[in-house]
Amino acid sequence: MWTTLLVAVEEAAWDKELLPFLSQMKKEGLSIIRTESLEWNNYKKSFDPYKSLLLTDQITAAKQAEHLKIAVLALEREGMDSIPHVPYVITSLEGIGRKYLSMVYQRFHGEPIVIAKTERLCIRELTKDEAELFIELCNEAALGTKRINCDPTEYVEAYRRYQYGFYGYGFWALMDKKSGEWIGTAGVEQRENKEGQYLELGYAVTEKKRRQGYAKEACLAILAYLKEELALEGWIRCFVPKGNLASQRTAQSIGLLQAEDIFDKFYCYERIL
Repeated sequence: MWTTLLVAVEEAAWDKELLPFLSQMKKEGLSIIRTESLEWNNYKKSFDPYKSLLLTDQITAAKQAEHLKIAVLALEREGMDSIPHVPYVITSLEGIGRKYLSMVYQRFHGEPIVIAKTERLCIRELTKDEAELFIELCNEAALGTKRINCDPTEYVEAYRRYQYGFYGYGFWALMDKKSGEWIGTAGVEQRENKEGQYLELGYAVTEKKRRQGYAKEACLAILAYLKEELALEGWIRCFVPKGNLASQRTAQSIGLLQAEDIFDKFYCYERIL
């Protein structure tokens, strides 16, 4: 877990927006270290690079942080040069809090982000540890209706980088809170048809954990996360094999209604998020 916020910005940037922001971060338990890019080496011994995140508007500081393997959040203002090779860039601190900073830090270090906790589950991003089980379960349950034929670890690593990194959502791992055991997956991906874009919901639980309400528990938490945390709106659709009565009941239990039957092997369930 990170503990230190490094700040390397031009003097003019220490304004009415930055100072209250840093004051709030300090109240939330972060150590704040103000530094300048030309004096960077003087600070290296006063913080742990692995436990730090740099907020900067300076190219030099960003490059030095990259060398030290420090996560970076670029602050770009009008008239300033863009900072290259930094995936997360903001133009204002409005609405930015520790939760967002933690996301930047975790993305940089490849740590799985927890999106929800329920009575029995911890729902978090996939890691390579679940890669083979994830692919196997997806293929068995026909999630997305397309079989995945590739190296599981490479697939999950790419999924983390592009799906989570770009959209902020996808299929997540369902972990048993008590035992830490991986018991399945659930989540959404963006799709499009002639009517426009929608989110396709999918869920699958390992055989020994089925018919115990885990899929319903996970999906309710995920739908709440999409609406409350990501502020997503629009149609949610779920395609369930016609022979899978348990999965059909799960879809109905989370408020999805059966739509017009246009598929040979799947029922479509839908609702507005």
